[in-house]
Order: sequence, then structure tokens, then C-alpha cells
Amino acid sequence: AIEGSSEYVQYQMLQNSIVKDEGVYHRLNEFRRRNFEIQMDPQVDAIDGSANLYQEYADVLNRPEVKEFLAAEQRYIKMLRKMNRKLEKHFNVDVDFLE
Repeated sequence: AIEGSSEYVQYQMLQNSIVKDEGVYHRLNEFRRRNFEIQMDPQVDAIDGSANLYQEYADVLNRPEVKEFLAAEQRYIKMLRKMNRKLEKHFNVDVDFLE
């Protein structure tokens, strides 16, 4: 069902088109990695860090195909999160040890 979803199909199609331009794909992945690190680092002001990062990678992030890809990625991830919430309601996993 996931492989046939419009979210997944569009995500794959757009990713495949971006991969063809190795320079853009490399810079996009640098941005994604660094953005993830900023979001996960409690020592960094995520708002300022992200704003600076967006400026640094504006040449890539302002490309229409990259904007479209990132939007498709967000829709795909949102779909997966929704599915996970539904699964969590039906299948109990003890994660109390994380508290």
C-alpha cells in the first residue's frame, strides 16, 4: 500500500530527478544532514541555526525541483507518521524504560 501511495510515488519520482544532478543532490543532502543536526542539538538555537543554514544553501533550496522534492518528502513522512500512530494504537510496545 505504501509503494502504491501517491505520496511515495511522487517522492521517488522527484528524488530520482534530483539525483541526476550530482552537485545539487550533494548540496541538498549536506543541507538535510546539517539541518537534522541543528534540530537535534539542544545546545544550538534551532531558529537561528536554521535561518543561517537556509541562507547558506539558498542557491539549492530556491530551485523549483528542490522545493517540490522537499514538499513531497514532507507529505511522505507525514503519511508514515500517521500510519505509525495508527499502529501504535493497536500494538502495545513497552517503552517505559525510556523515561
